[in-house]
Amino acid sequence: MPKITFNERREVGEQFVRFLQDSGNQQINSKVALKALYNQEFRNRDNIKRPNFSSVLYVLRMSNRAFIYGDYVNIFQGKKKRKLIDQYWKPKADAGAEDDSTQDKNTCNNPLPPGARVKRRSKFVASKNDVKIISEYDGPYGKIRVNISPDQCVTIKIEVKNYGKNEIMLESYKLRKRCEFTFVVSKQSLPVKLPPGSVHAIPIMCLVPDYGFFEVTMEFDFTSEQTGKFSIGRFVQAVANSKLAQQLGPSEPYQPYQVKLHKPQFRSIEDGFRPNNTLSIELEQKPLAQYQYPSNLKDLIVSLNEGGDGTSDKIAHLQSSLEAPLQFDNYSEKFCLLLHLEEIQMEVDIHRYDMQNVSMVRDKYNKKLLVLKAPGVAENRPSVLRGDHLFVNLVEGQPKYQGPFYKGYVHAVEWDQVKLGFSEKLLNKFVDNMKFDVEFTFNRLPLRLQHRAVTLAQKQQLSHLLFPCFSYKKSLLSTNEELRLYNSNLSKNAEQKEAVRQVVAGTSRPAPYLIFGPPGTGKTVTMVEAIKQVLQCIEGAHVLACAPSNSASDLLCQHLMKHLNSRNIYRMNASSRDYHTIPEEIKPVCNWDKVQNCPIFPRKEKLQSYQVIITTLVTAGRLASAEFPQGHFSHVFIDESGHAVEPESLIAISDILAMMDPKTNVSGGQLVLAGDPQQLGPILRSPLAIEHGLGLSLLERLMRYNPLYQKTNEKYNPQFVTMLLRNYRSHEAILEFSNKKFYDGKLLKCGDQLITHSYCDWTELPKPKFPIIFHGVCGEDQREARSPSFFNTAEIAVLMYYLRKLLLENQGKKGQTKIPPKEIGVISPYRKQVEKIRQAINLELKSLMNIKDLKVGSVEEFQGQERRVVLISTVRSSSNYFGIDEEFNLGFLNNPKRLNVSLTRAKALLIIVGNPITLSKDPYWNEFLEYCKANKAWAGYKHSGIEDELPIEELSSLNINDQPADNCLQDSYIQQQVEPQWRYEH
Repeated sequence: MPKITFNERREVGEQFVRFLQDSGNQQINSKVALKALYNQEFRNRDNIKRPNFSSVLYVLRMSNRAFIYGDYVNIFQGKKKRKLIDQYWKPKADAGAEDDSTQDKNTCNNPLPPGARVKRRSKFVASKNDVKIISEYDGPYGKIRVNISPDQCVTIKIEVKNYGKNEIMLESYKLRKRCEFTFVVSKQSLPVKLPPGSVHAIPIMCLVPDYGFFEVTMEFDFTSEQTGKFSIGRFVQAVANSKLAQQLGPSEPYQPYQVKLHKPQFRSIEDGFRPNNTLSIELEQKPLAQYQYPSNLKDLIVSLNEGGDGTSDKIAHLQSSLEAPLQFDNYSEKFCLLLHLEEIQMEVDIHRYDMQNVSMVRDKYNKKLLVLKAPGVAENRPSVLRGDHLFVNLVEGQPKYQGPFYKGYVHAVEWDQVKLGFSEKLLNKFVDNMKFDVEFTFNRLPLRLQHRAVTLAQKQQLSHLLFPCFSYKKSLLSTNEELRLYNSNLSKNAEQKEAVRQVVAGTSRPAPYLIFGPPGTGKTVTMVEAIKQVLQCIEGAHVLACAPSNSASDLLCQHLMKHLNSRNIYRMNASSRDYHTIPEEIKPVCNWDKVQNCPIFPRKEKLQSYQVIITTLVTAGRLASAEFPQGHFSHVFIDESGHAVEPESLIAISDILAMMDPKTNVSGGQLVLAGDPQQLGPILRSPLAIEHGLGLSLLERLMRYNPLYQKTNEKYNPQFVTMLLRNYRSHEAILEFSNKKFYDGKLLKCGDQLITHSYCDWTELPKPKFPIIFHGVCGEDQREARSPSFFNTAEIAVLMYYLRKLLLENQGKKGQTKIPPKEIGVISPYRKQVEKIRQAINLELKSLMNIKDLKVGSVEEFQGQERRVVLISTVRSSSNYFGIDEEFNLGFLNNPKRLNVSLTRAKALLIIVGNPITLSKDPYWNEFLEYCKANKAWAGYKHSGIEDELPIEELSSLNINDQPADNCLQDSYIQQQVEPQWRYEH
């Protein structure tokens, strides 16, 4: 047997230290107790017997990680600086390498590197051959910018000066980018001679039709006997801002944000104190491995980003693993790699929330706790749950500064503040308003559960469940057996009845059964009815019902409680969930001990007595850890399964659902997935993980690639999938576009007309009886301070106009329903626009009762929801970042799913505010604009459709609106622009 090296023993020692931290045993100082933990719990984690405890302890002492005196052992807890690897980072291109041929090759789909963009823009606007172009409104980067009011005619005088010694000929000046604005260049005879020292004035008359941002790109062409032909460009901009738009403008100039690396290489950690562990856990739990990513993976990512050619064996293996199609043989290896990539990007993104030089105060009610103000935690930006931890260290220069990291455990989250438990050392020196730097962390538990799930799936040979290719065709229902439906409304819906019957019959097994539910078609209602019928018709059936979120899981529970005996239902919440967020009507069936006032996890035998258990996908991992008897759960239902990455869905399957077997598991092994592959999938951060398949849910993968779930002769096979067709949500005009573009025109309008037609006679509609408004706005993409996310104040001003009309004016008159704020939703794809809209509502509508119920959020936050009235702000007006938007699926452009979700949230009225010139560049949006034009549903700025004289792609490469960010370590584009919630609910 080969000898274990010192480095190998040190790595085991570090793993043991992490094990002590994760298991809460880092305070143990007894050598005997540590040895017992090592031998009984840690050493057998992977059936590895070597090395022994003494040799590991010796290595820890020699590495200055432990102090030993007799039976006393102090293992130093420390924090190393992590090497952050941003997968969006690309090496800096050599700007000087650009030549003329590059200019024709680069389009918005292949954006130039920052250095090349700077050089191209600078060359375009630079003075040449002693000729300068100036005006009284000159700004940076070749801009001529004038503030103006609508319908106010302003004359801009542009002067062309010849400072040289030779005569120059001004041949022409022309609009190189016609954006259909009322810019009128006064006519003058051309060409014009410019002798040395002369000045030629060109007046430009500017008249804009409305509030907004209006731009013309001009090119001045010259000739000289000495230098030949040359050109100089200018960007002429007119800005007409309303009073509200001025109030909402940038608070300070935009400066690119950089993730700051931690200062210390290694510093000690003072551990804090955890929340009182009154948690009652009787449920068995097998150990869960750490599943740390390989230490060399970050270096391999850097090599890939630097254009590694795969000559290294390790890089070649990484490339091969990423590019290999997903098969059962590589299932665990590929998904574990993709999860590692996602975690590495999460490490970068979480530091967006780090705080510098902030103060804390003692809690008024518990002097052992410190309170940190952390805006965003109420919205899971970042996610901070009871039992999580973060790190703080005193700002240098303060009295008693000593330099360690203090680990603080979360005891409570109250809106925008976090109550933390720190060590006595910090508490003894603490005074109110001491300044700290704060580092946030994320909980690795969901990632670890996903790693285990995909690993178990392969070990347990779940190939026929994950890559199905046949069915046993064993039905648990006789051919003529009629189901007695709990929900009588389903009797009128053939597709819902078919789906329920197929699930109960189980003829798809071992293949999963899919319920394809487009917006508003009642997929959750269908799934709930199927669960009830399974329990009624199949003797001994036990169901696990899951969803990615607590809200969706709660909804399942609420529906199930309507007809099932509550004694047979158990809603298992995570220990970190705040009891006050649980709906009152389901609390009687939740895992909460009223006597001890804490969550409870009963023994496995107790849980086996329930017919249906409802959890989130992550919390289902507790059931897998408990190792229920094989075959106990006959059915697993996953609602909203399109929102979860495949490994997350596997948490509720691996070690929980045994595959159907005609001999040993006749009535079990049924997996049911409900969702819509045409709507948004899970939010991910790693571009490599997204590119190579992690963003594909199990539901969408099966429907896209597996023949059993694809159409034959325009129809799905009802043995494996049912598509629900009856839309109960939206007015037919609102439904029409998405129906044709995404659902082959199959959806049927079945909504309640008292609701869907309630705004058909609203006086603001351009066309009565057609409750859609597209309001064209020429706005400006703006950013502020260190936030890279875009906002557009011109669009906000228009949104507020409609909100005032809805909420303030003429309520109760003909054609207009009195509407509470909770029935209105405002959607925007950019986080900063969401913030600015909320600010505008607070400025203009804060006196309204219940105005806080008016939800403003991203498309992702509205998925699965509906409102009577929906307003959408598309934000983008400039073409400069089309390439980034398209590559990273930001905003609405080149993202059909985001468009589909947004348009299908509204029941009775849909208002879209955006720049038609920008939106028309996207084929899906262009079709929607044509739909609005054809139905006379247009207001505001009207785009004539005349093409730009200069292709928009060429000008976009100039990047004229902002200083380019340094090519530095940044968080992911999805984090920068959308700032999605850190969603894992467990």
